[in-house]
Amino acid sequence: MCLNPFLFIGETVALSCEVEGGSADWRFKQYRDGLEEAGCSDQYRSRYGDSCTISKAQYDHSGVYWCESASGQERSNTVTLAVSYQWVILQTPPQPVIEGDVLTLRCRVRGYTATRVVFYKDNKVLQSRADTELSVDRVSESDEGSYKCRAWWSSSTYSGDSAEVRVSVRELSKAVLTSSPQWGELYTGETVTLSCGVEGGFTGFQYLWYKSSQGGTVQIRGTTGARYTLSPVTQSHSGQYQCEAQRGDPPRSSQRSDPVTLTVSEGRPKPALTREPTGEIFEGDTVTLSCVVEGGSGGWSYLWYKDRQGAPVYQTDSSSGTGAGYTISAAALSHSGEYWCGAGRGRNTSYSQYSHPIWVNVTALFSRVTLTASPGATVKEGEALNLTCETAVNKTPRPELHYTIVRDGEPVTNSTDSALYSIASTEKSHTGSYTCAVESQGVKKSSQELHIELQTSWHSAVAIGYRVSFTLIHFIVFTLLLLQYCRIQGSLCLAGGKSRKTSDQDQEQSAEGIELSSRVQHTGVELE
Repeated sequence: MCLNPFLFIGETVALSCEVEGGSADWRFKQYRDGLEEAGCSDQYRSRYGDSCTISKAQYDHSGVYWCESASGQERSNTVTLAVSYQWVILQTPPQPVIEGDVLTLRCRVRGYTATRVVFYKDNKVLQSRADTELSVDRVSESDEGSYKCRAWWSSSTYSGDSAEVRVSVRELSKAVLTSSPQWGELYTGETVTLSCGVEGGFTGFQYLWYKSSQGGTVQIRGTTGARYTLSPVTQSHSGQYQCEAQRGDPPRSSQRSDPVTLTVSEGRPKPALTREPTGEIFEGDTVTLSCVVEGGSGGWSYLWYKDRQGAPVYQTDSSSGTGAGYTISAAALSHSGEYWCGAGRGRNTSYSQYSHPIWVNVTALFSRVTLTASPGATVKEGEALNLTCETAVNKTPRPELHYTIVRDGEPVTNSTDSALYSIASTEKSHTGSYTCAVESQGVKKSSQELHIELQTSWHSAVAIGYRVSFTLIHFIVFTLLLLQYCRIQGSLCLAGGKSRKTSDQDQEQSAEGIELSSRVQHTGVELE
């Protein structure tokens, strides 16, 4: 971007973004009033190709402008644009000015042509002339200072002074060379771009490129841009690269940049895959696989495979691949298998070979859980009952186990000390379906259900028989008494539908009974 940065309200100015290969993905930005914003986005500004045109400059178009890549990682030098309400302005080149360049100052009057102009440096007259421009050939540090101008217009009736503008002069600095991406070691088929610039953000240069190898240093012909792209690279591109900036007539050159070394290896790299821990792995353990491309060059993203090459591993709560590491935070038997890793990098992704495989075998932390009852699953009421939860631990040293025994879905014991549940005297509430669970290191296994039944003892049978017999005897006695009472009371115990004849018969029988009783009594007296 290159322009004289001072202009009047309503004037037109164009900003150009010069990018080797085109700037289709680049954007203009503006920094004004402490905020960064789009630099070509309102009704007065329009973008066409590599330029942004401000058709009617307004005061709020003042600010610092630059262009940058879509990612924001690459940006141009900056240009300060000042839109002025004053009658007279002094236009200068973008700052700083490089030693040896031509310094051109231009004094302008808004809406008029100046008839006479006086230029000042540090408040001292430099030149008084009708011409509105002042040029200083091959500027040096002594030309650095504050400049302004005074102009007359409209038949020298009116005059006005511009604001002071500081002009900075710098020596031509050393060129700076960078590579993108900064991988150091490259492999055939990849792409790398070398970029050359000048310290201080100067523009308007042509660039010379050099390559050094065992045959010496040679200038690379056919390219004078700020970027030099190698795609695809081959082993012949290995070597040291330098650049220098050059401009002016006669041309003036910067110092050459520090060298950048490119090393291109044939073929594709093979990553090295390692595992931690290296010993036996049990359920619940943490396992980490590490993948590194040999040679130490960077920029790689890593891919992980299981059981066969090309089959990606599953990303779950207990396993995830991040960068060069794949971590299984709580190993399960399903994590057993063969693992590989691969790597890729670059805009046009270049993939490595598959690593050598590593086998991960996960051993059960403990065996099947069993629940046993002593003396058995059927016990007599009042007897003692012991339930024992058992498992065999495979890991040494033995991890702490947590035991839980459950009856009909409700825990009855919860302990890390004992796998035994004892009942001193069983009763009906102790019947039900029992299971036990063992847990350690996040691994939990449960036994099959064991149904406990209660058998009634002979003491209880006798007691029940006694209660039944006692109830039956009381019933029989009550029935006999009721019958005897009915015989004595006669019709009171009979239903209302009985005939009077029956009643009379009963009365006769009763009388006979009384007579018989008297006889018996009389006889008894005689016997005595």
